[in-house]
Amino acid sequence: MSRNFNAVDSALDSIQGFSHDERETVVEFLKVGRARVVAGGEGTTAVTVLGDRGFTWPEFDRWQRIFAASGTFPARWKGLHDVPSSRMSAAAITAYRLRKLDLLLEWLDTLRRGATALHHYTRQGIRARIVQQGDGLRCPVCESFNGREVSRGSDFMPPIHPGCRCVLLAMTEVSLDEPMGLRTRHRVRSPLQGARPIAQKPFRRMQLR
Repeated sequence: MSRNFNAVDSALDSIQGFSHDERETVVEFLKVGRARVVAGGEGTTAVTVLGDRGFTWPEFDRWQRIFAASGTFPARWKGLHDVPSSRMSAAAITAYRLRKLDLLLEWLDTLRRGATALHHYTRQGIRARIVQQGDGLRCPVCESFNGREVSRGSDFMPPIHPGCRCVLLAMTEVSLDEPMGLRTRHRVRSPLQGARPIAQKPFRRMQLR
């Protein structure tokens, strides 16, 4: 597995309920690009089956308890606030599982992007820090990490939690007094993408048939 997917491989070690072949399917799904997988193709069918039958994701369960106790869930957790009960319809349970899988794939892809960004910054001797995206969506958890410097081996780096939308940027490029909006994005330079920051892209839902 390439360096970019080491973080994904490590994260998948914590997921219970996936066979070795199913783990490989998830990795290949991310390599191809979630939005580019043809609906009804082999990869789409396999990933759909994973979500439909359910799986155990300890990191998801931990943050679900934290957010429930605080009474505030991030925007990306819509439809995942409550664990389905046995009294719910089969369609509702399936929808919950597929939404949970959607969040898992986003989380894994964000881990990959973050590891890639940190590797490029480190290789070029550039210090990096966490910047919360200024899109009007408040997240108390991420606010406490905004501006923290990260390096290889750090205990914290984006994504801080499933559904996290923080990004890694060069420390000298962005002032924390200025939210990361369009003006900031225009003037930030990244070792990976020229004049654009290394930021996670909005997650597009899987096309299921």
